[in-house]
Amino acid sequence: MEEIVEGIILAAGLSKRMGLSKTLIAIEGDTLIGRVMTASLEAGLHRVVLVTNSSNCRAVHTVAASAGSRLSIVVNPHPDEGMSSSIKTGLAALSPDAVGVMILLGDQPRITAETIDRLLSIFRSDIGKIVVPTVYGRRTTPVIFPAHLFPELMATTGDVGGREVLKRNPDKVFWVEMGSGYDDTDLDTPEDVDRFMGRSNHDKTSD
Repeated sequence: MEEIVEGIILAAGLSKRMGLSKTLIAIEGDTLIGRVMTASLEAGLHRVVLVTNSSNCRAVHTVAASAGSRLSIVVNPHPDEGMSSSIKTGLAALSPDAVGVMILLGDQPRITAETIDRLLSIFRSDIGKIVVPTVYGRRTTPVIFPAHLFPELMATTGDVGGREVLKRNPDKVFWVEMGSGYDDTDLDTPEDVDRFMGRSNHDKTSD
């Protein structure tokens, strides 16, 4: 039986730089969170936990209405405490048999099931490692953490996510160079969205 690896989508941020709920922004016929959710569920993750905040909960449930039983939606009661609070909320909702967790950001519209499955395959070859993708040497996401580091993730604070865990465990990190095949664009500001949509429209025109 294949080891259980689950995903946590972080989508509880307050979107202060965006000025509105960025996860619900319309992107090419879908929402931003819908695109990340679909890629996650099409991949080989056992289950996916989507962490949202109380303001977006109803709308996120609507977006996820047809997602099926592999998706769980949980509310971070303290989104103002940063990314670490969402990670801890998601970890608490994982299956007890999970040997690892993939931490995904809810604002990366180009994440694909193929990218997720490539990282999963590498993690399953050594479930004690932290699998971290890079793009030409630049660290990026999503990152897979093994279960033995869940307690360290639960002890994190603030808006640093799992970075401190990586720093404390350099010997456990397995770097995966993704190269030009991975577009890890994230959308944090209205200008980011404008650039992304402009590029997407240009790509369609060039097809």
